[in-house]
Amino acid sequence: MKIRVNSCNKIKGGYEVMVEYIDIFSLKLYPDGKGGQLGDRGNIDGIKILKVTDDKVVLENEIASGVYDYEIDMERREDIAIQHSAEHLFSGIAKEKFGLNNVGFRMTETITTIDLDSNDISEEIIKKLMDEINLAVKEGGMVETKICSIEEARKIELRKPISSKIQSDEIRIVKISNFDICACAGFHTGDLKDIRVVKLVSKEIKGKNTRFSIIAGQRAIDDYEAKSKIITDLNHRFSCRDNEILSCIEKQFQNYESLKKEFNEMNQKYAKILYDTMDQKIELINGNEMVFLEEKKEIINEIKKIFDKNLTLIGLADENIMLLSNTLDCGHLIGEIKKISPDLKGGGKGKQGNLKGNLEEYEIKEILKKIL
Repeated sequence: MKIRVNSCNKIKGGYEVMVEYIDIFSLKLYPDGKGGQLGDRGNIDGIKILKVTDDKVVLENEIASGVYDYEIDMERREDIAIQHSAEHLFSGIAKEKFGLNNVGFRMTETITTIDLDSNDISEEIIKKLMDEINLAVKEGGMVETKICSIEEARKIELRKPISSKIQSDEIRIVKISNFDICACAGFHTGDLKDIRVVKLVSKEIKGKNTRFSIIAGQRAIDDYEAKSKIITDLNHRFSCRDNEILSCIEKQFQNYESLKKEFNEMNQKYAKILYDTMDQKIELINGNEMVFLEEKKEIINEIKKIFDKNLTLIGLADENIMLLSNTLDCGHLIGEIKKISPDLKGGGKGKQGNLKGNLEEYEIKEILKKIL
């Protein structure tokens, strides 16, 4: 297939080109976002297509004006058709059999989201909905499209009425077997069996609505396989059966919480010992009593809770420099330190402050000698 590139301009993230289709039998690139659908991908003269609008294409690399061969990623287009048809089927059955209306739809590279107009849909209804959807897929049914005038379209009982904002003289109607009929310009399968399977990935309440995330076709099969592998790995790790995984994880979680509690208690005891012996480590810097302590951040944070000595503590934990003082203004001190070492980040106020950066203890002492 041939396409004419009329101009090419550098933009953020690529090159925007104006295109013109010169062969009336060529497939046109489908624009991103049209009807809530993903756009086409492929290449022009081997240069990767990143985005498509009605008359422009964003390419990965620069291209000169001229006529070129172009290719559309048909596997991607087939996947989009499957996801889009699954959305129609989901929305049609939700309305027809459960009185739930699609009030929002979005397709992404990984999932399709559908918002239904209720925030009180029971698990029983959701299961019945998914069972009905996959039964329809199993039994199959024709997916038909036709072009008709605006006047004709408005006489058809569509799932969603045609917006008064539509200015086009013609409308494309898509009929999904006996389950759904609506105006749509996107890709669809020829038969419901082509969808293969529809899987509910998640659901969440969004105000007055419930948002469902679904995948279909190969996306769903890949997801089943990936999760099956995770389950198999967990079986081996815990030496258990599928139905025992959750109880094993719960037991591990309880053990973790118990160990975490013991660890925190040990930190508190250790921090108290360090605090009680801190006076033995006092150093004088220009008449100011200071203690330098290289410990884990958790230990210094425990000391922070009980610190009431009339001295300044400089805690060194990895790249963190933690200041505690009842004799100096930590905010002022940090400001002066940053004037000498502007690469340091952080701040403080009154009795506490924090800095982040790579400074050794001897370097901090040298700085303090200059500013105190």
